[in-house]
Amino acid sequence: MMLLSTLIALPLLACPPAAGGFDRAQIDAQAKWVAHLDLEAFQATQLFQQVKAADKEGELDRGLAELAQQRGLDLFGDVFSLTVYGTDAGKENGVVIVQGSDKLDAAVAKLRDEQGGRTLQIAGHDCLQWGKGEHADGFSSLSSLSGTQRRQLVLAKSQVDLEHALAVLDKQRPSLDAAPQSDLYAAPAAGTFAFAAASGILDEIAGTHGHEVQQFSAAARLTKGVRFELGENSGSLFADLSLRTERPEDALKLKKIFDGLLVLPGLVMGDTEAGESIERLTQAVHIEALNQLVHLHFQYGAAALFAEFQALKDADLDGEHATKQPK
Repeated sequence: MMLLSTLIALPLLACPPAAGGFDRAQIDAQAKWVAHLDLEAFQATQLFQQVKAADKEGELDRGLAELAQQRGLDLFGDVFSLTVYGTDAGKENGVVIVQGSDKLDAAVAKLRDEQGGRTLQIAGHDCLQWGKGEHADGFSSLSSLSGTQRRQLVLAKSQVDLEHALAVLDKQRPSLDAAPQSDLYAAPAAGTFAFAAASGILDEIAGTHGHEVQQFSAAARLTKGVRFELGENSGSLFADLSLRTERPEDALKLKKIFDGLLVLPGLVMGDTEAGESIERLTQAVHIEALNQLVHLHFQYGAAALFAEFQALKDADLDGEHATKQPK
């Protein structure tokens, strides 16, 4: 497995932000999409504590221990944030920026021994070309962050993408900080630990034939920009989805689509315990359309939300058990 794929699959993102927050100065001004995961912030949430407490059999700890043994990294101790962005929607395009502890040094060295790699200079930085033989699987640059024990690992599929990414970090190429007109520009709300935004690529993602679910395909074609934020504030988990359309009437069409989608789960589940849980969750979703914008906001106590999910899981297991009983 190539290095880029390995590090993208870890979770599930001048002086750096102190707590792994989203930093516009790291992102190319030409970026069309960006995603950020702040693992330090996620560990501080009640949701994370609920997940750990529910892991009675220690599956999470065993999985993390296995990852640490294989890669030499403690996911929640050595990886602080992960940022991914691209200047188009192409599969060969994209940059990954990982901030972590000094254990990244040994992890990269181990992967280099396993996968092969050769050193080269890119934009004045010591870099690695990954892959054996003439074919390159990707390129990377590992550096120390000034005045800290932290490391910053930058990865890209192509040498050109890595060169541009390093130029942004060296302030030799415009960053998102200089593009306030971009849908990607606005800083995430306080408490956000996961963030994603895209602009001008939804039509391309939907494709010529669109999504197999008609409502999603229609929504993608009407949307010109999208932002999603997931976080926790004072013990309440929140999710915010904002979509920008070209015309106010398109925003109203999108609102009607989401209003309809919101009703479907309750209709399917009916008057059951699972249906009651879904009703409580959907009632916590608020949708509004204003001019060219559609905004969906969801907020729920982290402990209560985890209990709802557990109830839905139990209801699903009970349903499966019932269908397997002999007649």
